Amino acid sequence: MMMVFLIATLVFGLLPDGASAQTRSNFASSITSESMASVWVARQLGLFKKYGLETQYILMPRSPLAVAALLAGEIDVAVIGPGHLVNAGSGGADAIGVANFVQKLDYRLNVRPEIKNKNDLRGKKLAISGPGATSHLVSLLALQMLAVDPNQAKITFLTISGTEITRRLALESGSIDGTALNGSIGDLYGSKGYPVIYNFKGSGVTMPQTMLVTTRRIAAAKPLVVEGYVKGIVEAIAYILDPANKESVMRIMASNLRLTNPNEAEDAYHAVVNVYDRVPLPTLDGMKRLHGLMTTLNPKLADLKVESVIDDSFVQRLDSSGFIQGLNKKR
Repeated sequence: MMMVFLIATLVFGLLPDGASAQTRSNFASSITSESMASVWVARQLGLFKKYGLETQYILMPRSPLAVAALLAGEIDVAVIGPGHLVNAGSGGADAIGVANFVQKLDYRLNVRPEIKNKNDLRGKKLAISGPGATSHLVSLLALQMLAVDPNQAKITFLTISGTEITRRLALESGSIDGTALNGSIGDLYGSKGYPVIYNFKGSGVTMPQTMLVTTRRIAAAKPLVVEGYVKGIVEAIAYILDPANKESVMRIMASNLRLTNPNEAEDAYHAVVNVYDRVPLPTLDGMKRLHGLMTTLNPKLADLKVESVIDDSFVQRLDSSGFIQGLNKKR
């Protein structure tokens, strides 16, 4: 597993957050959508360093690799879709979700220009980043909302390794017929001629989507490290949700999303502000909903008790101590 980490380091590069800190720590993710805004802001503002961490961040090509690195002890935390957490837990891994950034679904199911309505989805290929990934679950939910049975409609879910950017390029090239895109990026592609065949914005549908994950072993051995990451994320969220920081947040998001149009950056900003939770608790109800959907894909997951893969104690302590309220008062 160490070889995977070393190869990924050479390919994607380790990016230091600060020159000096109390504790060195590695963390990773494969997510490149706007749901990562709190991580981008925390790194840009040096918030992890503020809470005692000298961090090294690695962009992994796939979330399962981030999970593998976590279980091998090569990283202390990972940011992944909760479906990957459920898959790991069902295999006996001691991975736990300690914070959940987003509950409200703000995705679009974008398709090729020639697809005009749900009937045109028959026999088509929808790209996902992997089985159980958020892109997979969102696509399934969208089809449910459209009353389309993917089996009867002979819809193929095609795994394309990599980030959301990879799936966007596949949509543009015509090698796939559709994919789930996050928030403003889905709207952007809709304006570029890739119709939004289902829009979750304003639907009221919730599901855990982007989670900070560690292991029980790491949480027990390095509680201050895990707490430092949670504090950095929580303060970043408070910063994002403060209207006074709008221009700064827009610049950070535009850089990471590779947006050059100011209007697109503003759309991305509003998309995040509208879905982020000030108190990023990993809720049991949300995980049960996600688990139920995943069980329809893989009945073997039914035996997993979702209580075993979440630990809300870090966020709960920050909330009950007044830490989170204090951040919001300052801003």
